[in-house]
Amino acid sequence: MSVKQEISPLVKTVVVPVGVERAFEAFTAETSAWWPMFGHSVGGAAANEVQMEGAVGGRIVEYGAEGELATWGTVSDWDPPTTVGFSWHPGGDPSEAGQVTVTFTPTGDGTEVQLVHSGWERRGDGARARLSYDTGWDYVLGKYVEFARSAG
Repeated sequence: MSVKQEISPLVKTVVVPVGVERAFEAFTAETSAWWPMFGHSVGGAAANEVQMEGAVGGRIVEYGAEGELATWGTVSDWDPPTTVGFSWHPGGDPSEAGQVTVTFTPTGDGTEVQLVHSGWERRGDGARARLSYDTGWDYVLGKYVEFARSAG
């Protein structure tokens, strides 16, 4: 029996120039306004929206013109405006889901948003996936920061 080696969590931190409540709302309730659907979705060009159902047990769902395209995860921690946690398996097998926890902390310049993505060892390609998400989360969170700046 082989033992899977633990893969360290991926940690990303950005600061947005808005208060904690607004930062949380933008991240959770307005995801479609900033998420780069074309390059970071299951449906690609067919995908036009993603919604996070704001409660423990709520789903994160990608939609297209014909309706649901894929489930990305399930909310496991909902504590507005400081924390949201969810399983993460966009279009994949939930048994291989990672865990993402996002915290929102007031700073002098707005809100520090820290994303921790763990559970890589559940995936057969965990080390490779972590490497890909390392740059992927940078890009996605960059879009979130741009949106928060402009939408205030």
